Amino acid sequence: MAANTRNALFVALATFALALAIRLLGVGLREPWLDEVYSQFAISREWYGLAADRISRGHSPLYYALMKAFGIPGADVAAMRAASSVFDALGAGIVAGALALHVGRPAALFFGFLYAWSPVAIHWAQNARPYGLLIFFVSIGLAGAIGLLATLGREGAVATRRQRRLFGFGFSMASLTITAGIFAFLATALLPFALPRTRRDKAFLKRWKKALKVPAVVSVLAYFAMSGPHIARQVDGYWAEKYNPLGLDGLGRLWSSMLSDGGLAEGIARLGGPQAANMPLIWAGSALFVAFLVLGLARIRYRPALIAPACLMAGYTLILLCVSIWTSVLVARYFLPPWIALLALAGTGMAAARARTRWSWLAIAPLMLLFAFSGYFKATQPGAPRDRSLEPVAEIINRVPPETVSLLIDKTGGVRSELILELWPHHFDRPELDRMWPRSFTLSRLTDALESGQNSFAYFQQDGLDEALQEGAPEPRCLYRFDDWVLAYWGEANEVCAP
Repeated sequence: MAANTRNALFVALATFALALAIRLLGVGLREPWLDEVYSQFAISREWYGLAADRISRGHSPLYYALMKAFGIPGADVAAMRAASSVFDALGAGIVAGALALHVGRPAALFFGFLYAWSPVAIHWAQNARPYGLLIFFVSIGLAGAIGLLATLGREGAVATRRQRRLFGFGFSMASLTITAGIFAFLATALLPFALPRTRRDKAFLKRWKKALKVPAVVSVLAYFAMSGPHIARQVDGYWAEKYNPLGLDGLGRLWSSMLSDGGLAEGIARLGGPQAANMPLIWAGSALFVAFLVLGLARIRYRPALIAPACLMAGYTLILLCVSIWTSVLVARYFLPPWIALLALAGTGMAAARARTRWSWLAIAPLMLLFAFSGYFKATQPGAPRDRSLEPVAEIINRVPPETVSLLIDKTGGVRSELILELWPHHFDRPELDRMWPRSFTLSRLTDALESGQNSFAYFQQDGLDEALQEGAPEPRCLYRFDDWVLAYWGEANEVCAP
Protein backbone atom coordinates (compact mmCIF):
# COMPACT_ATOMS: atom_id res chain seq x y z
CA MET A 1 0.00 0.00 0.00
CA ALA A 2 1.38 3.40 -1.02
CA ALA A 3 2.28 5.87 1.72
CA ASN A 4 -0.36 8.43 0.69
CA THR A 5 -3.02 5.70 0.68
CA ARG A 6 -2.00 4.56 4.17
CA ASN A 7 -2.11 8.17 5.30
CA ALA A 8 -5.61 8.66 3.86
CA LEU A 9 -6.82 5.42 5.47
CA PHE A 10 -5.51 6.51 8.87
CA VAL A 11 -7.27 9.88 8.61
CA ALA A 12 -10.50 8.21 7.49
CA LEU A 13 -10.48 5.73 10.38
CA ALA A 14 -9.62 8.40 12.93
CA THR A 15 -12.45 10.63 11.70
CA PHE A 16 -14.89 7.73 11.72
CA ALA A 17 -13.93 6.70 15.26
CA LEU A 18 -14.20 10.22 16.67
CA ALA A 19 -17.50 10.98 14.94
CA LEU A 20 -19.07 7.69 16.00
CA ALA A 21 -17.94 7.97 19.62
CA ILE A 22 -19.51 11.42 19.89
CA ARG A 23 -22.78 10.39 18.25
CA LEU A 24 -23.25 7.29 20.38
CA LEU A 25 -23.17 9.40 23.55
CA GLY A 26 -26.82 10.34 23.30
CA VAL A 27 -28.70 7.83 21.13
CA GLY A 28 -30.78 6.66 24.09
CA LEU A 29 -31.35 9.97 25.86
CA ARG A 30 -34.45 11.26 24.08
CA GLU A 31 -37.92 9.87 23.56
CA PRO A 32 -38.97 9.26 19.94
CA TRP A 33 -40.48 12.22 18.14
CA LEU A 34 -43.24 11.94 15.56
CA ASP A 35 -41.11 11.19 12.47
CA GLU A 36 -39.17 8.55 14.39
CA VAL A 37 -42.44 6.84 15.33
CA TYR A 38 -43.23 6.74 11.60
CA SER A 39 -39.86 5.01 11.09
CA GLN A 40 -40.55 2.54 13.90
CA PHE A 41 -43.96 1.74 12.46
CA ALA A 42 -42.51 1.17 8.98
CA ILE A 43 -39.81 -1.30 9.99
CA SER A 44 -42.23 -3.20 12.23
CA ARG A 45 -44.34 -4.07 9.13
CA GLU A 46 -43.80 -7.08 6.91
CA TRP A 47 -41.59 -6.43 3.88
CA TYR A 48 -44.46 -5.63 1.53
CA GLY A 49 -46.17 -3.47 4.14
CA LEU A 50 -42.92 -1.59 4.78
CA ALA A 51 -42.51 -0.74 1.10
CA ALA A 52 -46.18 0.16 0.68
CA ASP A 53 -46.18 2.36 3.78
CA ARG A 54 -43.13 4.37 2.70
CA ILE A 55 -43.91 4.68 -1.01
CA SER A 56 -47.49 5.77 -0.22
CA ARG A 57 -45.96 8.72 1.67
CA GLY A 58 -43.58 9.59 -1.17
CA HIS A 59 -40.55 8.22 0.68
CA SER A 60 -37.99 5.68 -0.43
CA PRO A 61 -38.14 2.41 1.57
CA LEU A 62 -34.34 1.97 1.33
CA TYR A 63 -33.36 3.18 4.81
CA TYR A 64 -36.20 1.33 6.51
CA ALA A 65 -35.47 -1.87 4.60
CA LEU A 66 -31.84 -1.70 5.73
CA MET A 67 -32.91 -1.25 9.36
CA LYS A 68 -35.21 -4.26 9.04
CA ALA A 69 -32.49 -6.29 7.30
CA PHE A 70 -30.15 -5.54 10.20
CA GLY A 71 -32.71 -7.20 12.48
CA ILE A 72 -33.59 -4.03 14.39
CA PRO A 73 -37.06 -4.33 15.97
CA GLY A 74 -39.45 -1.45 15.48
CA ALA A 75 -39.65 -0.73 19.19
CA ASP A 76 -35.87 -0.24 19.53
CA VAL A 77 -35.42 3.38 18.50
CA ALA A 78 -31.97 3.56 20.14
CA ALA A 79 -30.68 0.80 17.84
CA MET A 80 -32.02 2.65 14.80
CA ARG A 81 -30.32 5.83 15.96
CA ALA A 82 -27.07 3.96 16.52
CA ALA A 83 -27.21 2.52 13.00
CA SER A 84 -27.86 5.98 11.56
CA SER A 85 -24.90 7.30 13.55
CA VAL A 86 -22.65 4.60 12.09
CA PHE A 87 -23.66 5.56 8.54
CA ASP A 88 -23.08 9.26 9.25
CA ALA A 89 -19.65 8.62 10.82
CA LEU A 90 -18.69 6.41 7.87
CA GLY A 91 -19.59 9.26 5.52
CA ALA A 92 -17.38 11.64 7.48
CA GLY A 93 -14.50 9.18 7.31
CA ILE A 94 -14.90 8.72 3.55
CA VAL A 95 -14.76 12.46 2.83
CA ALA A 96 -11.81 12.89 5.20
CA GLY A 97 -9.95 10.10 3.39
CA ALA A 98 -10.64 11.67 -0.01
CA LEU A 99 -9.39 15.05 1.21
CA ALA A 100 -6.25 13.48 2.65
CA LEU A 101 -5.57 11.76 -0.66
CA HIS A 102 -6.22 14.68 -3.01
CA VAL A 103 -5.92 17.89 -0.93
CA GLY A 104 -3.69 17.19 2.06
CA ARG A 105 -3.69 15.58 5.49
CA PRO A 106 -4.04 18.84 7.51
CA ALA A 107 -7.17 19.80 5.56
CA ALA A 108 -8.62 16.34 6.11
CA LEU A 109 -7.89 16.39 9.84
CA PHE A 110 -9.45 19.81 10.33
CA PHE A 111 -12.50 18.71 8.35
CA GLY A 112 -12.76 15.51 10.39
CA PHE A 113 -12.70 17.49 13.63
CA LEU A 114 -15.31 20.00 12.48
CA TYR A 115 -17.72 17.40 11.15
CA ALA A 116 -17.31 15.05 14.11
CA TRP A 117 -18.26 17.85 16.52
CA SER A 118 -20.79 19.64 14.28
CA PRO A 119 -23.99 19.97 16.36
CA VAL A 120 -26.36 19.81 13.39
CA ALA A 121 -24.61 16.72 12.01
CA ILE A 122 -24.77 15.09 15.45
CA HIS A 123 -28.45 15.96 15.84
CA TRP A 124 -29.59 14.29 12.64
CA ALA A 125 -27.17 11.38 12.88
CA GLN A 126 -28.80 10.59 16.23
CA ASN A 127 -32.22 10.36 14.58
CA ALA A 128 -34.00 7.20 13.47
CA ARG A 129 -34.42 8.81 10.06
CA PRO A 130 -32.60 8.46 6.70
CA TYR A 131 -30.27 11.45 7.13
CA GLY A 132 -27.25 9.47 8.33
CA LEU A 133 -27.65 7.09 5.38
CA LEU A 134 -27.99 10.06 3.02
CA ILE A 135 -24.69 11.50 4.25
CA PHE A 136 -23.03 8.11 3.81
CA PHE A 137 -24.03 7.84 0.15
CA VAL A 138 -23.47 11.54 -0.65
CA SER A 139 -20.00 11.20 0.87
CA ILE A 140 -19.19 8.26 -1.39
CA GLY A 141 -20.33 10.25 -4.42
CA LEU A 142 -18.45 13.33 -3.25
CA ALA A 143 -15.28 11.28 -2.75
CA GLY A 144 -15.60 10.08 -6.34
CA ALA A 145 -16.14 13.65 -7.55
CA ILE A 146 -13.08 14.84 -5.61
CA GLY A 147 -11.00 12.13 -7.25
CA LEU A 148 -12.31 12.93 -10.72
CA LEU A 149 -11.72 16.67 -10.39
CA ALA A 150 -8.22 15.99 -9.11
CA THR A 151 -7.48 14.83 -12.69
CA LEU A 152 -8.36 18.25 -14.11
CA GLY A 153 -5.59 19.42 -16.44
CA ARG A 154 -4.06 15.98 -16.93
CA GLU A 155 -3.53 14.95 -20.52
CA GLY A 156 -3.55 11.48 -22.01
CA ALA A 157 -4.92 8.31 -20.46
CA VAL A 158 -5.94 8.80 -16.83
CA ALA A 159 -7.18 5.91 -14.69
CA THR A 160 -10.53 7.04 -13.27
CA ARG A 161 -12.57 3.83 -13.10
CA ARG A 162 -12.53 3.72 -9.30
CA GLN A 163 -13.53 7.38 -9.00
CA ARG A 164 -16.32 6.96 -11.55
CA ARG A 165 -17.65 3.93 -9.68
CA LEU A 166 -17.63 5.81 -6.39
CA PHE A 167 -19.38 8.77 -8.01
CA GLY A 168 -21.99 6.63 -9.73
CA PHE A 169 -22.72 4.33 -6.80
CA GLY A 170 -22.78 7.09 -4.19
CA PHE A 171 -25.07 9.50 -5.97
CA SER A 172 -27.31 6.73 -7.34
CA MET A 173 -27.92 5.41 -3.84
CA ALA A 174 -28.27 8.93 -2.42
CA SER A 175 -31.00 9.59 -5.01
CA LEU A 176 -32.75 6.41 -3.86
CA THR A 177 -32.57 7.47 -0.20
CA ILE A 178 -34.43 10.81 -0.13
CA THR A 179 -35.06 13.70 -2.52
CA ALA A 180 -32.11 15.63 -1.08
CA GLY A 181 -29.86 13.01 -2.70
CA ILE A 182 -31.22 13.98 -6.12
CA PHE A 183 -30.49 17.64 -5.41
CA ALA A 184 -26.97 16.77 -4.25
CA PHE A 185 -26.32 14.87 -7.48
CA LEU A 186 -27.67 17.66 -9.69
CA ALA A 187 -25.61 20.31 -7.91
CA THR A 188 -22.37 18.34 -8.10
CA ALA A 189 -22.91 17.05 -11.62
CA LEU A 190 -24.06 20.16 -13.48
CA LEU A 191 -22.00 23.08 -12.18
CA PRO A 192 -18.69 21.87 -13.69
CA PHE A 193 -20.28 22.39 -17.12
CA ALA A 194 -20.70 26.08 -16.27
CA LEU A 195 -17.16 26.73 -15.00
CA PRO A 196 -14.64 28.05 -17.56
CA ARG A 197 -11.79 26.07 -16.00
CA THR A 198 -13.54 22.72 -16.38
CA ARG A 199 -15.19 23.53 -19.71
CA ARG A 200 -11.82 24.20 -21.32
CA ASP A 201 -10.53 20.73 -20.42
CA LYS A 202 -12.12 18.48 -23.06
CA ALA A 203 -10.42 15.35 -21.74
CA PHE A 204 -11.80 15.98 -18.26
CA LEU A 205 -15.31 16.67 -19.58
CA LYS A 206 -15.25 13.34 -21.37
CA ARG A 207 -14.37 11.56 -18.12
CA TRP A 208 -16.97 13.59 -16.23
CA LYS A 209 -19.79 12.81 -18.68
CA LYS A 210 -18.99 9.13 -18.47
CA ALA A 211 -19.35 9.25 -14.69
CA LEU A 212 -22.77 10.93 -14.88
CA LYS A 213 -24.63 8.36 -16.95
CA VAL A 214 -25.78 5.86 -14.32
CA PRO A 215 -26.66 8.29 -11.49
CA ALA A 216 -28.51 10.52 -13.97
CA VAL A 217 -30.80 7.64 -14.97
CA VAL A 218 -31.29 6.52 -11.36
CA SER A 219 -32.08 10.04 -10.11
CA VAL A 220 -34.71 10.56 -12.82
CA LEU A 221 -36.34 7.21 -12.00
CA ALA A 222 -36.26 7.95 -8.27
CA TYR A 223 -37.87 11.33 -8.76
CA PHE A 224 -40.76 10.11 -10.90
CA ALA A 225 -41.30 6.97 -8.82
CA MET A 226 -41.39 8.58 -5.36
CA SER A 227 -40.48 12.23 -4.93
CA GLY A 228 -42.51 13.75 -7.76
CA PRO A 229 -45.87 12.12 -6.95
CA HIS A 230 -45.50 13.02 -3.27
CA ILE A 231 -44.74 16.67 -4.08
CA ALA A 232 -47.72 16.79 -6.45
CA ARG A 233 -50.07 15.39 -3.79
CA GLN A 234 -48.83 17.75 -1.08
CA VAL A 235 -48.26 20.89 -3.14
CA ASP A 236 -51.18 22.64 -1.41
CA GLY A 237 -50.62 20.94 1.94
CA TYR A 238 -47.34 20.21 3.68
CA TRP A 239 -45.16 21.85 1.03
CA ALA A 240 -47.22 25.04 1.11
CA GLU A 241 -46.44 25.59 4.80
CA LYS A 242 -43.71 28.15 5.42
CA TYR A 243 -42.15 27.11 8.71
CA ASN A 244 -39.14 29.35 8.09
CA PRO A 245 -39.96 31.83 5.30
CA LEU A 246 -37.26 32.98 2.91
CA GLY A 247 -35.80 36.31 4.04
CA LEU A 248 -33.02 37.72 6.16
CA ASP A 249 -34.62 36.51 9.39
CA GLY A 250 -35.22 33.05 7.97
CA LEU A 251 -31.69 32.77 6.62
CA GLY A 252 -30.30 33.96 9.95
CA ARG A 253 -32.25 31.28 11.82
CA LEU A 254 -31.09 28.66 9.33
CA TRP A 255 -27.43 29.64 9.71
CA SER A 256 -27.68 29.64 13.49
CA SER A 257 -29.15 26.13 13.33
CA MET A 258 -26.41 24.92 11.00
CA LEU A 259 -23.59 26.30 13.14
CA SER A 260 -24.88 25.55 16.64
CA ASP A 261 -28.32 23.86 16.46
CA GLY A 262 -28.97 24.81 20.05
CA GLY A 263 -25.85 23.06 21.32
CA LEU A 264 -24.17 26.27 22.44
CA ALA A 265 -27.29 27.46 24.27
CA GLU A 266 -27.65 24.03 25.90
CA GLY A 267 -24.06 24.15 27.15
CA ILE A 268 -24.40 27.68 28.49
CA ALA A 269 -27.61 26.71 30.30
CA ARG A 270 -26.12 23.57 31.85
CA LEU A 271 -23.08 25.49 33.09
CA GLY A 272 -25.24 28.29 34.48
CA GLY A 273 -23.91 30.93 32.10
CA PRO A 274 -25.81 33.91 30.68
CA GLN A 275 -27.96 33.10 27.65
CA ALA A 276 -27.25 36.61 26.38
CA ALA A 277 -23.81 35.30 25.35
CA ASN A 278 -25.28 32.77 22.91
CA MET A 279 -25.83 34.92 19.82
CA PRO A 280 -22.63 37.01 20.13
CA LEU A 281 -20.63 33.78 20.31
CA ILE A 282 -22.48 32.37 17.30
CA TRP A 283 -21.76 35.45 15.20
CA ALA A 284 -18.13 35.59 16.32
CA GLY A 285 -17.79 31.93 15.37
CA SER A 286 -19.54 32.67 12.08
CA ALA A 287 -16.99 35.36 11.23
CA LEU A 288 -14.11 32.94 11.84
CA PHE A 289 -15.87 30.20 9.91
CA VAL A 290 -16.53 32.40 6.88
CA ALA A 291 -12.92 33.60 6.89
CA PHE A 292 -11.66 30.02 6.74
CA LEU A 293 -14.25 29.18 4.09
CA VAL A 294 -12.92 31.99 1.89
CA LEU A 295 -9.37 30.70 2.37
CA GLY A 296 -10.56 27.23 1.43
CA LEU A 297 -12.24 28.48 -1.73
CA ALA A 298 -9.02 30.29 -2.66
CA ARG A 299 -7.18 26.95 -2.55
CA ILE A 300 -9.23 25.73 -5.53
CA ARG A 301 -6.68 27.47 -7.73
CA TYR A 302 -4.04 24.99 -6.59
CA ARG A 303 -6.24 22.00 -5.70
CA PRO A 304 -8.89 21.44 -8.40
CA ALA A 305 -10.27 18.53 -6.35
CA LEU A 306 -11.90 21.21 -4.16
CA ILE A 307 -14.17 22.17 -7.05
CA ALA A 308 -16.30 19.15 -6.08
CA PRO A 309 -17.33 20.32 -2.58
CA ALA A 310 -17.62 23.89 -3.90
CA CYS A 311 -20.12 22.75 -6.56
CA LEU A 312 -22.10 20.70 -4.05
CA MET A 313 -22.19 23.60 -1.60
CA ALA A 314 -23.12 26.33 -4.08
CA GLY A 315 -25.39 24.36 -6.39
CA TYR A 316 -27.41 22.63 -3.70
CA THR A 317 -27.88 25.83 -1.71
CA LEU A 318 -29.03 27.66 -4.84
CA ILE A 319 -31.57 24.92 -5.61
CA LEU A 320 -33.08 25.04 -2.13
CA LEU A 321 -33.15 28.84 -2.01
CA CYS A 322 -35.08 28.85 -5.28
CA VAL A 323 -37.48 26.18 -4.02
CA SER A 324 -37.97 28.18 -0.81
CA ILE A 325 -39.64 30.97 -2.77
CA TRP A 326 -42.85 28.89 -2.79
CA THR A 327 -42.39 26.26 -0.10
CA SER A 328 -40.63 25.63 3.20
CA VAL A 329 -37.25 23.91 2.99
CA LEU A 330 -35.19 26.40 5.01
CA VAL A 331 -34.75 23.88 7.81
CA ALA A 332 -31.40 22.51 8.90
CA ARG A 333 -31.88 18.84 8.02
CA TYR A 334 -32.46 19.65 4.35
CA PHE A 335 -29.05 21.37 4.18
CA LEU A 336 -26.93 18.48 5.47
CA PRO A 337 -25.37 17.60 2.05
CA PRO A 338 -23.96 21.11 1.41
CA TRP A 339 -22.92 21.34 5.06
CA ILE A 340 -20.44 18.49 4.71
CA ALA A 341 -19.03 20.26 1.62
CA LEU A 342 -18.89 23.56 3.49
CA LEU A 343 -16.91 21.96 6.32
CA ALA A 344 -14.51 20.38 3.82
CA LEU A 345 -13.73 23.83 2.41
CA ALA A 346 -13.50 25.45 5.86
CA GLY A 347 -11.14 22.68 7.01
CA THR A 348 -8.99 23.34 3.95
CA GLY A 349 -8.93 27.04 4.83
CA MET A 350 -7.85 26.25 8.39
CA ALA A 351 -5.01 24.12 7.04
CA ALA A 352 -3.96 26.92 4.68
CA ALA A 353 -3.96 29.45 7.51
CA ARG A 354 -1.91 27.14 9.74
CA ALA A 355 0.65 26.70 6.97
CA ARG A 356 1.07 30.47 6.61
CA THR A 357 1.64 31.45 10.23
CA ARG A 358 1.51 29.91 13.66
CA TRP A 359 -0.47 32.94 14.82
CA SER A 360 -3.41 31.50 12.91
CA TRP A 361 -4.07 29.27 15.93
CA LEU A 362 -5.48 32.36 17.62
CA ALA A 363 -8.38 32.03 15.17
CA ILE A 364 -8.34 28.25 14.64
CA ALA A 365 -8.48 27.27 18.31
CA PRO A 366 -11.58 29.36 19.22
CA LEU A 367 -13.53 27.91 16.29
CA MET A 368 -12.53 24.37 17.22
CA LEU A 369 -13.50 25.05 20.83
CA LEU A 370 -16.89 26.42 19.74
CA PHE A 371 -17.59 23.28 17.70
CA ALA A 372 -16.42 20.90 20.44
CA PHE A 373 -18.37 22.72 23.17
CA SER A 374 -21.58 22.96 21.13
CA GLY A 375 -21.21 19.44 19.75
CA TYR A 376 -20.71 17.78 23.13
CA PHE A 377 -23.75 19.42 24.69
CA LYS A 378 -25.83 18.70 21.59
CA ALA A 379 -24.80 15.05 21.64
CA THR A 380 -25.79 14.71 25.30
CA GLN A 381 -28.89 16.91 25.21
CA PRO A 382 -31.64 15.00 27.04
CA GLY A 383 -34.62 16.55 25.31
CA ALA A 384 -37.84 17.77 26.86
CA PRO A 385 -40.06 15.17 28.54
CA ARG A 386 -43.03 14.24 26.39
CA ASP A 387 -46.53 15.35 27.31
CA ARG A 388 -48.29 12.22 28.63
CA SER A 389 -51.71 13.81 29.10
CA LEU A 390 -53.24 11.69 26.31
CA GLU A 391 -52.19 8.34 27.77
CA PRO A 392 -55.64 7.80 29.38
CA VAL A 393 -57.30 8.56 26.04
CA ALA A 394 -55.09 6.02 24.26
CA GLU A 395 -55.76 3.41 26.97
CA ILE A 396 -59.51 3.61 26.32
CA ILE A 397 -59.12 3.42 22.53
CA ASN A 398 -56.77 0.45 22.87
CA ARG A 399 -59.47 -1.60 24.60
CA VAL A 400 -60.67 -2.72 21.17
CA PRO A 401 -58.62 -4.21 18.30
CA PRO A 402 -56.94 -1.38 16.35
CA GLU A 403 -58.10 -2.70 12.98
CA THR A 404 -61.72 -2.01 14.08
CA VAL A 405 -61.11 1.60 15.14
CA SER A 406 -62.18 4.80 13.44
CA LEU A 407 -60.72 7.82 15.25
CA LEU A 408 -61.96 11.32 14.49
CA ILE A 409 -60.55 14.44 16.12
CA ASP A 410 -61.22 18.12 16.52
CA LYS A 411 -59.40 19.65 13.54
CA THR A 412 -58.65 22.83 15.50
CA GLY A 413 -57.24 21.16 18.60
CA GLY A 414 -53.74 20.20 17.47
CA VAL A 415 -53.83 16.76 19.12
CA ARG A 416 -53.22 14.57 16.08
CA SER A 417 -49.46 14.16 16.57
CA GLU A 418 -49.81 13.48 20.29
CA LEU A 419 -52.42 10.76 19.66
CA ILE A 420 -50.16 9.09 17.09
CA LEU A 421 -47.27 9.10 19.58
CA GLU A 422 -49.49 7.37 22.14
CA LEU A 423 -51.34 4.92 19.88
CA TRP A 424 -48.90 3.69 17.26
CA PRO A 425 -46.32 2.06 19.58
CA HIS A 426 -49.07 -0.40 20.56
CA HIS A 427 -49.18 -1.52 16.91
CA PHE A 428 -45.49 -2.39 16.50
CA ASP A 429 -46.19 -6.05 17.31
CA ARG A 430 -49.00 -6.22 14.72
CA PRO A 431 -47.10 -6.14 11.40
CA GLU A 432 -50.21 -6.81 9.33
CA LEU A 433 -51.88 -3.53 10.31
CA ASP A 434 -52.06 -0.40 8.20
CA ARG A 435 -51.65 3.05 9.71
CA MET A 436 -54.46 4.22 11.97
CA TRP A 437 -54.83 7.90 11.08
CA PRO A 438 -56.74 10.29 13.33
CA ARG A 439 -58.88 12.25 10.87
CA SER A 440 -60.71 15.53 11.26
CA PHE A 441 -64.27 15.07 12.49
CA THR A 442 -67.10 15.39 9.98
CA LEU A 443 -70.59 13.99 10.31
CA SER A 444 -70.24 12.08 7.03
CA ARG A 445 -67.09 10.33 8.25
CA LEU A 446 -68.80 9.33 11.47
CA THR A 447 -71.81 8.04 9.53
CA ASP A 448 -69.60 5.99 7.19
CA ALA A 449 -67.71 4.48 10.13
CA LEU A 450 -70.93 3.51 11.91
CA GLU A 451 -72.39 1.98 8.76
CA SER A 452 -69.27 -0.16 8.32
CA GLY A 453 -69.54 -1.43 11.90
CA GLN A 454 -66.35 0.16 13.17
CA ASN A 455 -65.67 1.11 16.76
CA SER A 456 -65.97 4.86 16.32
CA PHE A 457 -64.24 7.34 18.60
CA ALA A 458 -64.22 11.12 18.44
CA TYR A 459 -61.93 13.26 20.58
CA PHE A 460 -62.78 16.91 20.62
CA GLN A 461 -63.55 19.86 22.85
CA GLN A 462 -66.98 20.11 24.46
CA ASP A 463 -68.25 22.71 22.00
CA GLY A 464 -67.17 20.41 19.17
CA LEU A 465 -69.36 17.64 20.59
CA ASP A 466 -72.28 20.04 21.01
CA GLU A 467 -71.92 21.15 17.39
CA ALA A 468 -71.78 17.54 16.16
CA LEU A 469 -74.96 16.66 18.04
CA GLN A 470 -76.71 19.73 16.64
CA GLU A 471 -75.71 18.64 13.11
CA GLY A 472 -77.45 15.30 13.68
CA ALA A 473 -74.79 13.00 15.11
CA PRO A 474 -76.30 10.18 17.20
CA GLU A 475 -75.87 10.24 20.94
CA PRO A 476 -72.59 8.53 21.92
CA ARG A 477 -72.86 5.28 23.80
CA CYS A 478 -70.48 6.65 26.42
CA LEU A 479 -68.38 9.72 27.12
CA TYR A 480 -65.10 10.30 28.91
CA ARG A 481 -64.23 13.82 29.97
CA PHE A 482 -60.66 15.13 30.21
CA ASP A 483 -60.78 18.74 31.41
CA ASP A 484 -62.11 20.68 28.39
CA TRP A 485 -61.90 17.66 26.08
CA VAL A 486 -64.30 14.78 25.49
CA LEU A 487 -63.75 11.27 24.13
CA ALA A 488 -67.02 10.00 22.63
CA TYR A 489 -67.66 6.39 21.64
CA TRP A 490 -70.18 4.88 19.25
CA GLY A 491 -70.12 1.09 19.02
CA GLU A 492 -71.03 -2.23 20.60
CA ALA A 493 -67.87 -3.02 22.61
CA ASN A 494 -68.87 -3.20 26.26
CA GLU A 495 -65.24 -3.00 27.38
CA VAL A 496 -64.93 0.55 26.07
CA CYS A 497 -67.67 1.80 28.36
CA ALA A 498 -66.58 -0.26 31.36
CA PRO A 499 -65.51 1.87 34.33
